Amino acid sequence: AYFDRLGEMDWLAILVATLVVGVVLGTLFYGPVFGKKWAAGTGQPYTIKPPTNQLIWGVIIGFLFQIGVAFLGATDDVEHSLVTALVFGVFILGPVLYGRVVWTKGNRTVFFIDFTYLFLAIAVGGYVQGLMA
Repeated sequence: AYFDRLGEMDWLAILVATLVVGVVLGTLFYGPVFGKKWAAGTGQPYTIKPPTNQLIWGVIIGFLFQIGVAFLGATDDVEHSLVTALVFGVFILGPVLYGRVVWTKGNRTVFFIDFTYLFLAIAVGGYVQGLMA
């Protein structure tokens, strides 16, 4: 019964959400908005365009992420999308990401940038999928 939901998913909506979140939001977020701070915090060089193989893997991982968002319940209601992102992002992803900061002595700025992106990826992805349903 649980895996029956895979057949009921709107795969076009998941693909569109992947492109909107991963390509548009991700490019803005890790580019002109926070790209230089994120690169400085990770010790990586700042670049506007990642190598092609990283971009392809990013889209694949983003697609899998948006399948997870679909399981959470995509909706065209902004409030519901934000609450879903709040619950999943703050109570599951946030602690996991911050655990990485604690155990690897990671950079808190990078944590906040990554966490904010994931929060928005859930909210925007769920909303885009909901609009298409």
